[in-house]
Amino acid sequence: MSEYIVIGKITRTHGLFGNVKVFPTTNVGEVFANLKQVFIKDESRNGIYRVTVQRIRKVGKEYLLKIAGIDNVETAKKIVGLQLAVRIEDLPKLKANEYYFYQLLNVDVYDERGEMIGKVVDIIETGSNDVAVVKGKGGEVLVPMIRECIVQFEPQKRLVVKLPEWM
Repeated sequence: MSEYIVIGKITRTHGLFGNVKVFPTTNVGEVFANLKQVFIKDESRNGIYRVTVQRIRKVGKEYLLKIAGIDNVETAKKIVGLQLAVRIEDLPKLKANEYYFYQLLNVDVYDERGEMIGKVVDIIETGSNDVAVVKGKGGEVLVPMIRECIVQFEPQKRLVVKLPEWM
């Protein structure tokens, strides 16, 4: 399943005709812009199913989706709680200094001297910048994902950071 990236979670039904609301779990909104084919990931059954998106629109922080073949609220209820995924190769290309959350999660984090600090376990979106939550043997460290703090980033491999002098 590693060729797929989860982009959202189906949170609830909407209306009587099979529409569902999806909460995005990706930091790049363009992923939802031209969705045609997506995959519904059902971890309880260890399955992944390709579906066709008929309509999509942003509603607040969520997206309203109409999926082909899901035409009533009873059928839509069956997919509530499941995840939406896309293939990695179908993700929009990023500009320089941009990243997807999946590229940062579980990455080893080192300081400028090469000492391991820990692993990225979560990402906090603050509005102005993302903050990587790093857990290691020294506890938890919050690292702002800004140019002044990031020395080097190799997606899905390694993050080298400049920590404040007082740490």
